Amino acid sequence: MWEPQGMYSKFILKQPAILFGENAIMGLKTYASSRVAIIHGSSLNDNYKKKVIKAMAAFEVSFFEKTWEGEPTLSSLTETIAHIEKIKPDMIIAIGGGSVIDGAKMVRTYYEFPFFDVNDTRLSMLNWKTNFVAIPTTIGSGAEISSASVMYNDSTKSKEFIISHQFIPEIIVLEASLIANAPRKMLLSSMIDALSHCIEGYMSNIDNMLIDSYAEKAIQIISKNYEVVSKGVKKENLNKLQLASVFAGIVQNHCIVGATHALAHQMSAYGLSHSDAISIFLPSVIRKNIECIKSLNRFEKLAINSGFSKGSELLDFVEDLISCFNLQKEKNIVLDNRDLILVDESFFERALADKGGQGNPTPMDKEFLQDIIKKAI
Repeated sequence: MWEPQGMYSKFILKQPAILFGENAIMGLKTYASSRVAIIHGSSLNDNYKKKVIKAMAAFEVSFFEKTWEGEPTLSSLTETIAHIEKIKPDMIIAIGGGSVIDGAKMVRTYYEFPFFDVNDTRLSMLNWKTNFVAIPTTIGSGAEISSASVMYNDSTKSKEFIISHQFIPEIIVLEASLIANAPRKMLLSSMIDALSHCIEGYMSNIDNMLIDSYAEKAIQIISKNYEVVSKGVKKENLNKLQLASVFAGIVQNHCIVGATHALAHQMSAYGLSHSDAISIFLPSVIRKNIECIKSLNRFEKLAINSGFSKGSELLDFVEDLISCFNLQKEKNIVLDNRDLILVDESFFERALADKGGQGNPTPMDKEFLQDIIKKAI
C-alpha cells in the first residue's frame, strides 16, 4: 500500500484551533499579537474589515488585497511578500477562498525563510515565529486545513503542490456571515468539492480508520443541510456546512484523493475552476472505481455509515446535487477539447504524476483516465 506520509497515515496530524459560530472572529482577542497582516480577496467588504479590527488586540492591523489571479505563482506573490516584510507582523490572517489561503501560506514562508526553495522537499525545519489564521470564504476547498499550498506552474500549465505539515494553520475561523451572500453556484459546486474529498479520501489506498469518521460525518452534515443554499440562508446551517468542509479537508489531507482530482487539476489550463471540474468528473470516477469489488464494498460502507441505505443512493445524491446548478458552459469546454485531450500525452503524464491524485484505489493508467473522460459528459 502506498503510504506517502509513513507512520502519519495511521494517525491524526497537528490540528488547529477552530473558532466557529456567531461572531467567531471575536475569539481572536484571546491570541496575543502586536502587528497583524491580513491578506484577502477582492470580495472582502469594509464592514467585515471593521469587525476584524475590533476583534484584534494588536497595536497595528494592515490589510493587503492579494496580488495574484486564480492560483498563485511565485512571481505573483512578490508584491505581497514585500508588503509583509515592511510591517513585520507576528500574525498573518488569510481571508478568502483556497487560492488566497494557499498564497498566504507561501507569503508567510518567504517572509520568514527568504531563501526557501520550493524544489527542496525537506521542510520539517520550518518553525514559525508568526501565527497563521485561515478564514475561508468558500465551502469545500479544504485549504484551511491542508498541508499543501497549491501553486500554478506557468511553464507546464498545471497545478503543483508544495507540501509541509507545518503549513497547517494555527487557527481556523468559520463565520457564516462571510458566505451568506456568496453566489449560489459557487456554494453548491464547492460542496461537491467537499464531497469529493470525503468519497475519494475514504476510498483511498491509504487506510486511516481514525479519519473515516470525519468523512462519514461530513457527508451526513452536507446531505442534511445542503438545501439551505437553495431554500433560504440560515447562518447556523451554513456554519455547519463550513465545519463539514473542514472535516472533508482533514480527510483529504490524511488519505490523499484520487482520479477526480488528478484530472481536475489539469483542466485549469482550459479555464475550468477546480470545483466545476470536480463536479464534471466525480460521478464517472466513482463508477469506474466501483467496478472493483473491494472499492464497491468500501463505497457501500461509506454510504451506510453516512446515513444512506446503499451506495447507489449516495451516488444519486451526488448527481442530484450537481444537477442543482448549470454546468453546461463548463461541459461544453470539455466536449470541445475532448478529442485533443484524449491524444495529448503530456496531459496524461501530468495527471498520472499529480501528487493530489495518487490515492486512487484502482491503479491508474492512461486508458483508465481516458475512459473516465469519455464517460464524463
